[in-house]
Amino acid sequence: MINLTYLLFALIFTSSTLYAELVKPENGSTLYHRHVFFRWEQIPDAIEYDFQITKDPLFQSDVIQISVSDIGLLDRENIEWESTYHWRVRPVFEMHSGLWTQISTFITGPSLSSATVEILQDCCQSDGITVFGAFFNYFSAAIDKNGLEIWNSGPENFVYYSTDDYGNLFGCNLMGGSENNLPGLERTFQGEILWEEPNNEFLHHDLIRLPNGNYLGIVESNSMGPIPIGPWSQSFQGLGFQADGTSIEFPWVGDKLVEWDRETKQVVWSWNTFDHFNMSDFDNIGGTWNEAYFSMHYDWTHINAIIFDEEDSSIYMSVRHLSRITKIDYPSGNIIWNLGHQMPSGDVELGNELGFSFQHSLQKLENGNLLTFDNGNLSPAFRGTDEPVSRAIEISIENGGVIEWAYELEQDLFGFASGNAQKLANGNVLITTVGGGGRSLEVDEDGQIIWQGLYNLSLPDG
Repeated sequence: MINLTYLLFALIFTSSTLYAELVKPENGSTLYHRHVFFRWEQIPDAIEYDFQITKDPLFQSDVIQISVSDIGLLDRENIEWESTYHWRVRPVFEMHSGLWTQISTFITGPSLSSATVEILQDCCQSDGITVFGAFFNYFSAAIDKNGLEIWNSGPENFVYYSTDDYGNLFGCNLMGGSENNLPGLERTFQGEILWEEPNNEFLHHDLIRLPNGNYLGIVESNSMGPIPIGPWSQSFQGLGFQADGTSIEFPWVGDKLVEWDRETKQVVWSWNTFDHFNMSDFDNIGGTWNEAYFSMHYDWTHINAIIFDEEDSSIYMSVRHLSRITKIDYPSGNIIWNLGHQMPSGDVELGNELGFSFQHSLQKLENGNLLTFDNGNLSPAFRGTDEPVSRAIEISIENGGVIEWAYELEQDLFGFASGNAQKLANGNVLITTVGGGGRSLEVDEDGQIIWQGLYNLSLPDG
């Protein structure tokens, strides 16, 4: 006599062991990347798997089939933007093939960038992915060395800042209608948010994760101060201010470094420019007081980059409007040194002749030097150039603050704001400017341009 219950169980079990479940990408999902990792469940005794993908839901035309010895496949070649794909797998055993899985479907979103590249020396460029964030239309994207857009931030208005050691992204999301409209966060390339700052204060420019797991960011701080005497004095006096250099009557906006506890998001440490910098130090030739006349607040320090050095527990910061790089001890907050343009306080001990101004980005190199992007807004005054000139500079601190390597951009690539300089694994430097519609240049140590990424955002400045 046949036990029907046992037979039914055996049939179900046998069928399930031959039938892999598809895991990633999830059925019905929308992807914003063209490098797609496919994963499915393992089937006992399978020696390999047949993988198929196509735009045809009936799998009758343009089917790509690949034999795979693992339970996953990274496809870098076959996925296009704004398309619908169907995929399935089947196990292959010693003597036969199993059943095809049910079909899983996903779509890819639209491309967001208009990036192109120029390869000037094909032998020598870094074999990597270039990720960029744009406040023009609020998006981020990634291109390969041939200019193919392989990832973008989709509809999330995400602006990229940097990448951590684990391949996750730091940046901000535009939040329209909010006073603090650019809250910072850490996320994956797939869009999963790993951490968000509490957005109690206006965070700008940078967010990093500390070795202790907490997060460090730059937020605005405020204090009242005088309107110094200058060419702008009469304009402010016309608005009813004393503008005499001593009357405390006008809002100054400085910066505060804030460390948030990873779990509670409570502030556990902070460092305020108003507590450590002298208000006699300010930009008097770069137009910041003219801007203050229209905005009704003075953008005093404008810190735009921070890095943490675990080797000696210190923080480096780029203070744009003081044309200064500052190193502080953590957690005491004591200033170790100021580097750059000397001001009335006399607090800048190093590199007074370097001539950098309104700089962005910081990277500490293996040799202990600092790499930064000198926007050069004040280079006619500081360096005697005919026009403002941007450059990447490598600074030796051990030698008292001297430039050991520099690359000057052409005049049409002058970047009045933003920008970056990054030493790559192959020894070249990637220099990014808003000039020329937004551009990254990979330059070797001899100053030869190896590769250019042209973001084509807007002219003259991207």
